[in-house]
Amino acid sequence: MTPGTKEWAPNNENCCDGCEYDCRYCYAKKSAIQYGRHTKEDWHIMKPNARSKRPVQYREGGIMFPTTHDLQYEHHDWWMPFLTVLLEKGNNVLIVTKPSIKSVELITNNLERFKDQIEFRFTIGTYNDETRQFWEPHAPTIRERILALQDAHWNGFKTSLSMEPLLDFKPSRLINQIDEYVTGTIWIGLMNHMKRSDFAENEEYWYTRILMINGINNIRLVYEENKSNPKIRWKDSIRDLLKLGAMTGPGAASRDGGDATKPEEDGN
Repeated sequence: MTPGTKEWAPNNENCCDGCEYDCRYCYAKKSAIQYGRHTKEDWHIMKPNARSKRPVQYREGGIMFPTTHDLQYEHHDWWMPFLTVLLEKGNNVLIVTKPSIKSVELITNNLERFKDQIEFRFTIGTYNDETRQFWEPHAPTIRERILALQDAHWNGFKTSLSMEPLLDFKPSRLINQIDEYVTGTIWIGLMNHMKRSDFAENEEYWYTRILMINGINNIRLVYEENKSNPKIRWKDSIRDLLKLGAMTGPGAASRDGGDATKPEEDGN
């Protein structure tokens, strides 16, 4: 299976540059800074990009939208028309967002006619809002995200969950709370590309904590606790760490023909 965003959809679209949520672990922000498209100081300033003004066409296999920004309600006059055109062209759209209730209500109230083409994938990496506050300081609270998930579910839309990056030692605490509102899959993945230099001196606790969450001993416990849930899918970061097979989900065959639901033992 292709890693990264291609695990979720073969195509992706974005209609904005920058993102006001300004999450600390954001890969899009790091890439934009690395290649000189943004600075650390101006990434949070969102604006429509050139793609938003070009014609949209049907794309085989579906589209993940967005991947490098989010769907802040304050900017719905930028992203809502773009999303509507994607759907009008017949595309199946995986809407990936740290959801605000107002944005989700806007979609469910106005795009119900495209319900069969839409799947929401809500990013909720923790049940603890203090943890959310550190990693995602400007994003919606955990309570608001759960309310948005419930709204989409109660309105009959397909729903799924992204716990990538995983921000808790025990994702089951959140999963048990929201499982009934998830009609599709629950993806668990690690935080990538974090370095000690990304943290201030007084943030040592958070750096050490994410290293321990990402550690193989904890991930083995996470795997064992959640592997029987048929909704769970393991992102490539966890499959690589535990040496699982390329396929996801219970019973999938591994690369060498073994059981992908059983991690390989460390060699001595």
